[in-house]
Amino acid sequence: MEDPASRPRASHLLTRVRAVLGTLDLDCRCRGKVDAALERFEALETRRQLRALILDARHQAERIAALLELVGELDTVTTDEADLGVFDEIALLFADIGSAAARGAGDMARARSLAAAGSATPRDAEV
Repeated sequence: MEDPASRPRASHLLTRVRAVLGTLDLDCRCRGKVDAALERFEALETRRQLRALILDARHQAERIAALLELVGELDTVTTDEADLGVFDEIALLFADIGSAAARGAGDMARARSLAAAGSATPRDAEV
């Protein structure tokens, strides 16, 4: 699954597009339509990115739940465990849980930031 954080943010692209359009000699009516279209596109793109972050965070939560089931094997480990590889396997499961939790936390932090930035955009862009 693609990491949502690796995608370019719409605002960076739109800033560059607006810079190029700013150099064009557009009449006022046309410029207003272009600006409105860019604002609508930015709102839609923000919502799409926000949805992707939420979906990835849900995926991380599901991954953590599955890994926790596997960590349940810890209940069968005793002080005189003959298979020492069990300790390595459980350690790796805990590390995977930590990685999934960190990614989910990062998704939610980016979603919060994106939602805060998107609150300044028109709400009629609901998809």
